[in-house]
Amino acid sequence: MIFTNLNDSKKNSTLNEKIQKCIEYVKNNDILAMKPGIYDIEDGIKMNYDNYNSKEDKDGFWESHIKNMDIQIMLNGEEYISVNNIKNMKKKSEDIEKDFVIFEGEELFRVPLRNGDILILYPENIHMPGLQIGKSNFNKKVVFKVDLSKM
Repeated sequence: MIFTNLNDSKKNSTLNEKIQKCIEYVKNNDILAMKPGIYDIEDGIKMNYDNYNSKEDKDGFWESHIKNMDIQIMLNGEEYISVNNIKNMKKKSEDIEKDFVIFEGEELFRVPLRNGDILILYPENIHMPGLQIGKSNFNKKVVFKVDLSKM
């Protein structure tokens, strides 16, 4: 897991080329003017742009992926993302075709994600995104799915 911000250019320059491409895509495109949906950015990178209300902890669920890493970038809004390591969690269900795994377990810690913040999550970083900070908030966020075999 890596936490950074769109404005952390020194740190971001040390990241993998595919991660840097995702960050540059956000900086160089008016994503807020786009319609929510899934976009192919390049071979091995898809972008999911979504608008949603953050939710109470009781409405969240633990997830991860098998072949993709998540690069979650908050464009407008704020939320917590709860995190734990795969070794501490129990697999509940798996959809290999959709690259989506559901887990059960406890929170190890949570990360606040605010405007411009980036959270990079590897498959072993089990996460529960979209949790409200205080009260529900309307968020605009992109999640890039980067195929680890293309890195």
